[in-house]
Amino acid sequence: MYSTWGLLVSAAQVFGEMPQRNTVSWNVFINGLIKWGQLEIARSVFDRMLVRSVVSWTLVIDGYTRMNQPLKALALFRKMVEVDGIEPNDVTLLAIFPAIANLGYIKMCQSVHGYVEKRGFNAVDIRIVNALIDLYAKCGCIKSASRFFWEMPDWRKNLVSWNSVISGFALFGMVREAVENFERMEKAGVRPNHVAFLSVLSACSHGGLVEEGLEFFGKMVNDYGLVPDIKHYGCVIDMLGRAGRLEEAEKVALQVPHEVANDVIWRTLLGACSVHNNVEIGQRVTEKILEMERGHGGDYVLMSNIFASVGRFKDVESVHDLVLHCSR
Repeated sequence: MYSTWGLLVSAAQVFGEMPQRNTVSWNVFINGLIKWGQLEIARSVFDRMLVRSVVSWTLVIDGYTRMNQPLKALALFRKMVEVDGIEPNDVTLLAIFPAIANLGYIKMCQSVHGYVEKRGFNAVDIRIVNALIDLYAKCGCIKSASRFFWEMPDWRKNLVSWNSVISGFALFGMVREAVENFERMEKAGVRPNHVAFLSVLSACSHGGLVEEGLEFFGKMVNDYGLVPDIKHYGCVIDMLGRAGRLEEAEKVALQVPHEVANDVIWRTLLGACSVHNNVEIGQRVTEKILEMERGHGGDYVLMSNIFASVGRFKDVESVHDLVLHCSR
């Protein structure tokens, strides 16, 4: 109760006053510390345990993974298996996979895959299979991820399975493969979600498939009734901006609901204006950014470059004067 409310001093007091503690007592206290960001204190409590269960190890491993300390997560995982001889369970594996992906350790990926096969996790737990597809892709082995996916019987593939392989193709710039698998997913009767659309829109943006991307965005809203978030709008604006279709990109930016709009999408558009030397839209976008927050140096540099590219050097000087005024 104290840990749930973040009252860690009170939680520690009750824990310290316990005449007897079992593994659950220790785990609850450790979990509370990790929940409120006290990872190092949680580790010191963990190190004081005389008897640790797989849950104890998993809690700290997951804490390191979530706090973006993958090396410590892997070190503790190895100690658990090689020194203490504790067999990881499905939750432990799901906790260590992101740490491996963060580091891109393909050999470690193959090693845990072998363990999963040997222990039969992949035969009973679709979460492990999906996580392995995602792990192979993030470790730079999209061929293994794709092969692992297609070796799965169709009846086992769920939305997460499809999302994992589509996002993997998008990550590697394999645009056509991402689009084709999205369409296969639809034909298989699996309803795409926000994650699936974000992956395919990102692929279309980086691959220059503007018409396909706009079609997917329209399908997301009109066919599936999904409400785009700022990332979806950002992909569409980036896609149109890269193609030089700045008027359309500006229209999309203006359609973003006020409650989710931020300066990032406008700076994305400003960058496109700089690339394509569009002064008119660039000025409007800069004004929009300044309305939302005080501009930083990068905004002024981009606008200055746009003016310089079309020979409007007096406007370049005006921008420089504005920078000096804002810096005072």
